[in-house]
Amino acid sequence: MKRRLSLLAIALLTLPAVAQQTPDAWQPLEQEAKRHLINLINIDTSVPSPDEIRAARYIYKEFNKHGIDWDIFIPQKGRANLMARIKGTDPKQKPLLLISHLDTSSATEGWIYPPFKATEENGNIYGLGATDAKNYTAAYLALFTWLKEQPKAPKRDIIFLATSGEETGSGAGLLWLSSTHWDKINPGFALNEGGGVIRNPDGVDIVFAEAATKLYMDIKITAYGTGVHSSMPTDDNAVYALSQALAKIADYNPPARVTPTARTFFKSILPLQDEDGQTTIHFLLEGTPQNQQSAAEVMAFDPFFRSQLKDTFNPTVLAASQDTGVTKGEASAIINVRLLPGSDPDELFENLKNLFTESDNISLEIIERPQLPAPKPMDGTDPLFASIQHTTSKLLPGAITVPGLSPASGDNEFLRKLNVITYGLGPNMDPLSSNTAHAANEFISEQDFFQQLQFIAGVVFDFAYGEDLLPLASLQEDTPVEPEQTAQADEAVK
Repeated sequence: MKRRLSLLAIALLTLPAVAQQTPDAWQPLEQEAKRHLINLINIDTSVPSPDEIRAARYIYKEFNKHGIDWDIFIPQKGRANLMARIKGTDPKQKPLLLISHLDTSSATEGWIYPPFKATEENGNIYGLGATDAKNYTAAYLALFTWLKEQPKAPKRDIIFLATSGEETGSGAGLLWLSSTHWDKINPGFALNEGGGVIRNPDGVDIVFAEAATKLYMDIKITAYGTGVHSSMPTDDNAVYALSQALAKIADYNPPARVTPTARTFFKSILPLQDEDGQTTIHFLLEGTPQNQQSAAEVMAFDPFFRSQLKDTFNPTVLAASQDTGVTKGEASAIINVRLLPGSDPDELFENLKNLFTESDNISLEIIERPQLPAPKPMDGTDPLFASIQHTTSKLLPGAITVPGLSPASGDNEFLRKLNVITYGLGPNMDPLSSNTAHAANEFISEQDFFQQLQFIAGVVFDFAYGEDLLPLASLQEDTPVEPEQTAQADEAVK
């Protein structure tokens, strides 16, 4: 972030520059992951008709090379979910799930590079899905097959799961699996997309482990007017009315609310602030209701902080006449809403409706409703989070690790509803300035991709094995997984 606002300057979702590793130890695994990423990008799995079965076929052929048994779950023609499992030695320890999705968004306009053919240039890999989420699938696939070749078995099962349909609500993927085949998967813990590191150029970095998500909601707003030939304009033009209605929504300022996850986050970064920043956060966390709202309004100038404290609105799809010679009698827009956990979608909808009177000729309808209740957020007291902290201490000494609220939404909320302790960890990515997911020329740098792979591997080693299988940059002795952690894990998923 370039804007400071007397608070910590942040760049969201960037993984740290991993401390010096032993190159020969990591290089084969990195190159295998890169090969998978390129090959997966070259398979078109974009909506609205993702041919995920081709990507699943690529993966299970790789599994066959390594003697890995797999299961494929097909909800409909062309769609596929693929699962494999490495058995652990201790059946009392709940399995760890490595989950990603095979589908991608559609290819938007403006691509310079071919979206369905990976292009390597200037240390970057371009192609649709490079950051959402074929990088996850490629990293998990390389790590999973590498682990299968090791003589040492993990203590707990490790499950690989590549799902269908995440970009369109998971009806062909995780939601379908949860009602049809969950007994064959049934993890206790999961790592998925999301999260990263908030960088502080002046000192301490913050590992942001996604522990909760905002809820997704779409509202359609329609303005009505008189449809005429464009050569004879009228005063009640629907497009003008829609523009004025959108301006009212843009001016609507919902009250701030500090969720438990946001409270943990802001409390954790409090010691890193200057005096003004600490005062602002103290007002937010401990002040009177008026002081809390005042502090939140100051902090909301930062887009990321605003996402942590408020329900947000963003107009996306606009529709009116397709003929330059005709004014239609209606014009509409989709307002994408991201709700804080605990927000009431019906109350928010009524507040938006109350912005308009009958004479405005405006109608609103909910076209996609969030699935309630919101799942319980992770609070950072579980053994998987402890392994994330342990890995952070090796890869980013001195950093702090914080469970955080993701502004986006996805399969993590469904996993948490299934009582799976789930965290998101991501690659080097700043959604406020350089995030290319769902955008033209989506890319990931090789360095960022390899750092993502190493960080995920470090967590898997620590959590599933209790030791490093490849050398992470640490001069300390590895801390084994204590029996108490196993007890905590079993208790947490009961």
